[in-house]
Amino acid sequence: MSSGKIHNENHGAARTVFQVGAVNGDVVMLSKSDAHLGLDEVRTKLVRNLLTQVRKLSAEEVERWGIRGPDALSVHWHTADDELLDHWENIHGTPGRDDPVRLEGSTAIRDTYQAISSQRLVILGRAGAGKTVLAHRLILDLTDNTSAPAAVPVLFSLSDWNPASTRLRAWLVQQLLRDFPFLEDRNPTTGKNGAEDLVDAESILPVLDGFDEIPDQHHPTAIREISNIDWPLILTSRPEQYAQAARTIKTVSRAAAIELDDLTLTQAHHYLHKSASKTRAHEWDEVFNHLETAPEKTASQNLTPVLRTPLMVTLARTTYNDTPGHEPRELLDTHRFPTSEDLEEHLLDTYLTTLYDRRHRRTRRPNHAPKDARHWLGYLATHLTRRNTHDLTWWQLPATLHRHTRILVTTTTASLAIGLPVGLVGAGPAVGLPYGLAFVLTVGLAYGLAYGLLGGLAIGLINEAGFSRGRAGWEPERLRLRVRRRGNAKHSSAAYLKKLAIAFAHGHMDGFVHGLMYGLAAELTFALIDGFSDKFTNVLVVVLVYGLVQKGTVYGLAVGLAFGLVNVVVSVLGDSHDPDATNPWTLLTRDRTVTLVRTIAAGLTCVLAVGLTSEFWFGSEFGPGSEFGPGSEFGSLLFFGFVGATARLALSAWGNWLLFARLWLPLTGRLPWRPKRFLEDAYQRGVLRRAGAVYQFRHARLRDHLATHYRTKPDSR
Repeated sequence: MSSGKIHNENHGAARTVFQVGAVNGDVVMLSKSDAHLGLDEVRTKLVRNLLTQVRKLSAEEVERWGIRGPDALSVHWHTADDELLDHWENIHGTPGRDDPVRLEGSTAIRDTYQAISSQRLVILGRAGAGKTVLAHRLILDLTDNTSAPAAVPVLFSLSDWNPASTRLRAWLVQQLLRDFPFLEDRNPTTGKNGAEDLVDAESILPVLDGFDEIPDQHHPTAIREISNIDWPLILTSRPEQYAQAARTIKTVSRAAAIELDDLTLTQAHHYLHKSASKTRAHEWDEVFNHLETAPEKTASQNLTPVLRTPLMVTLARTTYNDTPGHEPRELLDTHRFPTSEDLEEHLLDTYLTTLYDRRHRRTRRPNHAPKDARHWLGYLATHLTRRNTHDLTWWQLPATLHRHTRILVTTTTASLAIGLPVGLVGAGPAVGLPYGLAFVLTVGLAYGLAYGLLGGLAIGLINEAGFSRGRAGWEPERLRLRVRRRGNAKHSSAAYLKKLAIAFAHGHMDGFVHGLMYGLAAELTFALIDGFSDKFTNVLVVVLVYGLVQKGTVYGLAVGLAFGLVNVVVSVLGDSHDPDATNPWTLLTRDRTVTLVRTIAAGLTCVLAVGLTSEFWFGSEFGPGSEFGPGSEFGSLLFFGFVGATARLALSAWGNWLLFARLWLPLTGRLPWRPKRFLEDAYQRGVLRRAGAVYQFRHARLRDHLATHYRTKPDSR
């Protein structure tokens, strides 16, 4: 009942609807898919938001590749070898029914998929055959109705999955939360976050891309985990790796399999001919005429297998049809290209050069030189191959450096950032008048740098914890800060309190470590200024016992309380319900906003917490009017606030982005000075693709080509 009207609703499941008695108001018929099989309103909203984002991502991919529409390159497939399919009785799910289904097809992959009773399909094809492209086509076909499907097809790149340590269900939830942050909010009814809710309700159709990217030793475990997902799914792989896994253990349970056909020369010729100008089309005619009339020639034997893969044909179109300066006849030159591998490397290399050719750049696009772009992309590709992953994220760019480099850079930067202001502003007002400017510049800076070194080392070591245990950096904040109105999103009380407790604990731990380091640094610095008038061993005992145990513990509790309360406030104000927060740079903006709020709040709360602690616990030692150090009123305010703010900024994804991606990596020539603009430009040019909140190279073959080029010629620019 709404606005005085009574609506009668029926959620599908019947061809004819009868209502006995009076019919009040309009009769509204909702299809079964629109009602999402009776799912509650919260889950229905999540499904619709997720469907919108998934369809948008796949549409962008097929548009950038030019693989949809009348000019798209046609792909054919056939039923895979019998040993790569499960028993047909299992696929049909009907005892005694073992009749095979013909799965041959072209372009209309949805028809093939829906012909499989279990709707569990393995797509096989060699490198460059178009497996991922076909998966995107299937996602678009399955979501092409006006009504949302009961299960949303989502593409997952398996290169980032370790089946030996993470169950597939848990990993699917992790990936969904990474790429679609709005799924973090918990359902007040079930107590689960949106990703868990959808996976447990089988409202996700996993499109698992790249089984061959999983290390061989993990294939048996991966097959078992995938088989345990007993609802519709799609898996892509190269045939050799999947066949080996199938022989070692078994095929994916209840799954049929198709294998993509190589392109025929006729198909490649037709595609390149019709996409070229008439002059260039004639040149392609000459090339294919040579391949057909002289197949025994070395040039034909080298070029023919290259032009049988959609990837290489697409690269050939970009290089020879879309830009001037190259003639297709050169592909028959056996002196330049003695093998098929040389031809593939040439197409990959000229593809990149063509995309970054300044003569053909579009307006409002960065003017990167091809050599510079190849060098920077090669650095990123090398990082991904070392980690055996395809996923490139802005918050993991610091992980491209060695851990010792990260610690050194973080410690040095934090030491200077803390030490110089503390030395000049903190010690200066206290000692400047009685002792003079020279004493301020020497002793004051010594004090500041001594504390800065210990404080910076603490930040450097704590920051490195974000890169330990397989993690590749601090995760970005996905919260949208706002003051919630009464009646907004409801929470399960237990889950909400648990969330706040975890937030407080994390903040308190970081703050406690910094408080310990402050107590140690303060006593050590005082000993330094006194010139170690006492015996060194006595000084060391005082520093360790008084500075670390007594003073450090008290300040640790105070700073920890401050950091913890800041985390609680941010958690209370945080709201991740935003379906548009799937773009990597939207996440950067969110993380920057939340980090700045945390930084300012941490500085202010540290001033209050440590100031009150000093006054009530240590008396006037650090109070106004003390003889030396940050105990002067102005110095202590600036000292504690600046140290707390610096620590909070350093221990964040955005802080690491500023330090490494915006400063250190460009300073050492590994990345350009505007990495965000460079990555987005590479995406616009088609070198990178986007999968949720991460970038990936357009193809694994392109990633490996760039990594090899970078390792052999790291400074060739």
